[in-house]
Amino acid sequence: MGKAIGIDLGTTNSCCAYVRNGKPQVVTYRDGSRTIPSVFAIDKNGNRLVGNEARDQAVANPNHTIAASKRLIGRNFGSSAMQKMQQVFTYELVEGESSEVLVRVADQVFTLEQISAAILRRIKDSAEEALGEEVDQAVITVPAYFNDRQRQAVRSAGKLAGLKVLRVLNEPTAAALAYGLGRTLNQRVAIYDLGGGTFDISIIDIKDKIFEVIATGGDTFLGGVDFDDRLMQWVLQEFVDETDIDVSYDRSAVTRIREASELAKISLSDTHETDIDLPQICSDEDGNSVDLRMTISREKLEELTEDLIDRSIATCERILQEAGTSREDVDEMLLVGGQSRMPLVRRKLQSFIGQPPSNKVHPDEAVAIGAAIMAHSLSSKAGPQDMTLLDVLSMAIGINKVDGTMHVLFAKNQPLPDYKTRVLTTSKDNQRSIMLRIYQGESKFVAENELLGTFVFSGLREAPKGQVKIEVTFHIDSEGILNLTARDINTGQLVESRLKLGKDDSSSRRGGENRRRRRRRQSQPQQPQQQQSAPQQRQPEPASQTPPPALDMPRRSSLAAERPDRRGPPTIPPPVGAHGRSAHDDVDLLEPEPAQMAAATPLGSAHHTPASGPAMDPFPIGRTPGGGHRMDGEPDLPVAPKGCLGSFFGLFS
Repeated sequence: MGKAIGIDLGTTNSCCAYVRNGKPQVVTYRDGSRTIPSVFAIDKNGNRLVGNEARDQAVANPNHTIAASKRLIGRNFGSSAMQKMQQVFTYELVEGESSEVLVRVADQVFTLEQISAAILRRIKDSAEEALGEEVDQAVITVPAYFNDRQRQAVRSAGKLAGLKVLRVLNEPTAAALAYGLGRTLNQRVAIYDLGGGTFDISIIDIKDKIFEVIATGGDTFLGGVDFDDRLMQWVLQEFVDETDIDVSYDRSAVTRIREASELAKISLSDTHETDIDLPQICSDEDGNSVDLRMTISREKLEELTEDLIDRSIATCERILQEAGTSREDVDEMLLVGGQSRMPLVRRKLQSFIGQPPSNKVHPDEAVAIGAAIMAHSLSSKAGPQDMTLLDVLSMAIGINKVDGTMHVLFAKNQPLPDYKTRVLTTSKDNQRSIMLRIYQGESKFVAENELLGTFVFSGLREAPKGQVKIEVTFHIDSEGILNLTARDINTGQLVESRLKLGKDDSSSRRGGENRRRRRRRQSQPQQPQQQQSAPQQRQPEPASQTPPPALDMPRRSSLAAERPDRRGPPTIPPPVGAHGRSAHDDVDLLEPEPAQMAAATPLGSAHHTPASGPAMDPFPIGRTPGGGHRMDGEPDLPVAPKGCLGSFFGLFS
């Protein structure tokens, strides 16, 4: 068995660490850096590039360079979150058959799992080079505020990269492990993690080798890229005011300005003024080259971004209240993530918490080091086996009710693992199936939460309405990933269950118009998806007319050729009842009786853990896995063994 490593898969940069001779070490790359840009690209020659190579050619190739893809992974294309994010990406986003987000790069369509797998594969190769031995296991970190779908997507990406994912670990928790290494502590710490694309705050009690998360929360739309964007927008507007030239339509120019804005922001953490100097950023009406030169002060940057920091502190205050603790009870506030280096962040946090933030962990490396400690613990008998990690659920999980509200099964900050049972009953005579939608989020209304998936319990025995009662056991594991089993209470028979990866009604309505637009464009020359990345929007450049060799959306196509660990996005035809109508009906939910709750058992065995084995090609385009296809081109529907549904997306991994 190979070596286990810890990976901080970041939005803008990723870091990797391992434990050797009992001490964690960060992998150093060939160029001497200890992080790698989380960027993927395909150049004009068709070469796939990752890391610095991809980032360095982004200015010349902005349409085919994928950055910050972590913000998209595991999301539903029709969700309100996606509508917001589409405004800031220069590359084309495509809706998949199961409403997943795909990206079109150089006339090829990729899943977000494939993009992340390419980055993970580069990290794996670099770790093997540094260690001089095979690496086949990893603990991968995610923002604490990631939901079930996003966590499963990261697991799938790890498997595509040839890694057995030992655990998906919350980033603030990993930082706490790094902080507690080698110390005998009895403290309550707050982990303030302001990274490149996300913000997390966790309140954690550390008692010797016991790490107990009390409360966690965050904002998946708050990170360093938002600070970059604020400065970039200001630079664009200043340039318009000075020259009367708007370059916001020019993706290459916008990419250059974004990169310069990021460098200026970083520089202003150490200096009070810095310059942006971009020669030949554009041409005027007479064809003369125009340069962009301006000086930016730290005060101006703070003025542009102060409200973003205030947003993070408001979240901190809310999480402290949820933890039932006060600022005075916090012994240390640890700063993690590159954006936490900003002086204004430190000043505001010191004012908020009443003491200077701690400098005892490295902002860029602490998460990877904590992941490496956990990986060593899980993979080595010589590891710290007495280390105990007690985590909580970052967002509530529940099911939809008839009135559109969410019946909460697992509350936010629920200690993990845990399980609940609920009883479903039929609402019509001779009803043969029940459909149950699962949501995750903090709103009381399901339409405002993320649809994790839809389970269909089929093959029910015929009986008058209300006579068939199905006991469903929901088990959530230590990673915050949900598993289900079901049985008929009256007969004791396990119920056949299927997972439907698709849209809820609201997202279907939102996506319907998009599909109609795509169909209307089929008879017209294809244009790239319009992306807004600056104050004003101009006509985009014409797209290549060469048809993509992989997924040509919106043509119906199985994603099995794209993802060998899944059998494809299922389309479930509604079962036909006795009178020829759909037998998927509304569910009557009965509260569990104490005896039923006591009879249920945790379902740890149902949790899918990818097996180790030979590395898989992260880009298996054109490869068809085992399993047939029906004549209509739709993939066979995966069916879980009776009574064992596995995790939501484990059925396809």
